[in-house]
Amino acid sequence: HGAGRQTSVKLVGVNVTQCVFGVALETLREDGQMVCGIPLVLRNMVEFLNKNGICCCFLTPLGLFRLCGSVVRTRQLRQRWDSGERVDLEHDGDVPTVASLLKLFFRELPVPIVPESQRKQLTGVNQSLRENLCCLPDGNLIILSYLIHFLSRVAAHSQSNHMPLENLATIFGPCIFQ
Repeated sequence: HGAGRQTSVKLVGVNVTQCVFGVALETLREDGQMVCGIPLVLRNMVEFLNKNGICCCFLTPLGLFRLCGSVVRTRQLRQRWDSGERVDLEHDGDVPTVASLLKLFFRELPVPIVPESQRKQLTGVNQSLRENLCCLPDGNLIILSYLIHFLSRVAAHSQSNHMPLENLATIFGPCIFQ
């Protein structure tokens, strides 16, 4: 874990084996919580944000991932997911809260998508990006690719959502490189 990593909040009354936040990717895979290598909770959040948050549908001068969602709503939705309940973000979610949940999902992974050993290699100037990405576990590479594809769509609409590549890197870099 990185020095800046936040501690997970323990949820009372939640069966740990059903949790999807703060759970190893391999555990999610074993528990049938992934489709095509992407955690269902991640897919649900990204699809919601694709539909409701990356273009002019959600305008804020602060930017898509800079406006904090409701702490209470974030906790409620996380607890519902962690208790195995079906969550309908179209009915129960809002853009800032789902954006906060997305960041929380990556922050709470026991092992970041890009572990420390690969982070050091990726930031080194002597090796190509392609060579380093091949060192990531296949599942992590699938998720990283999925996230980058989504964030590139967010950046493509930066005129309306105020999230250019630089802002997205500032916000998500610490989440995935921990």
